[in-house]
Amino acid sequence: MMLAHPWLLALTVLPNIVTPALAPIQAWFAKEVLLEISEGDRMFSLVELLTYTPYAVAIFLGLSLLHIVEKVTNRMYDDRLLIDVQRRWFEIRGDGNPGNHVAKATNDCKNVVKIFDLAQKDMWVVLIGVPAVLIWQTTLSPELLPALLVSALVPFLASLTFGTLIQRLSHTGLVLLGSVSSAVADGDRLKLHREQEKLYSNRIRFELYKQASEAISDFAFWVSLVFLLIMSLSGLWKLLPDELSAVQIGVFLVNLKLLNQPLSAVTKMHNKIRECWPSVRRALRPHETRAEEYTV
Repeated sequence: MMLAHPWLLALTVLPNIVTPALAPIQAWFAKEVLLEISEGDRMFSLVELLTYTPYAVAIFLGLSLLHIVEKVTNRMYDDRLLIDVQRRWFEIRGDGNPGNHVAKATNDCKNVVKIFDLAQKDMWVVLIGVPAVLIWQTTLSPELLPALLVSALVPFLASLTFGTLIQRLSHTGLVLLGSVSSAVADGDRLKLHREQEKLYSNRIRFELYKQASEAISDFAFWVSLVFLLIMSLSGLWKLLPDELSAVQIGVFLVNLKLLNQPLSAVTKMHNKIRECWPSVRRALRPHETRAEEYTV
């Protein structure tokens, strides 16, 4: 289905390959600036500071333009895929309540398109972003590479704990949404109100677990830094030297933040698969899920 629109696919994927590959240049730029600043008590004139402006503008403007291109082409491609998924579902939908059919044609098919994002965007952020950061770290400050890896893994592992709950609540929400649509089609006001309240409660719980998963990743980012410092100071795991230059610290923090981005993308990929897989089965393989159409 994705290959049915090769030009849109290429325009969507290309910025997602180039952007994470270029993003670590920010660490190189930080190193160059810090090297200049850390040279004793040297004073800088405004004219000297302006010499950095073209580099900063080129780096950040280039990344911003790539971001805009990615967003626009991604919207074009997603909408085209949604049309294709809806048409395919329409041909294999089978019998059922008209209201439930409407819910599947809109909500379920839209969730199916989210799965395609894995190949369009999320996968490339991981496959390109992680090696790019590691290569730049090795080039700029290789002695801190083990510490960088340890600091990034803690947030990543902590964020994967809610996947099962997310998938279960996603499936329940789909069933409840179908019940709401069926109540509208049947003109049953009491059932409509009852199923709406259930759907509301389910969505709150779903959002709570989903956001908790991503928030834990951000919180664990700082916890991992504290863990790294404690292990190094105690001598139990000497990942950091006793003294660090301003340049080393700057490069390490920039690259750690950059490495955390693709690992956070893995968390979001995991959550997205858990959230959308029930919709994939209902929209593209309805013969497998008709027995699961029950009222929660």
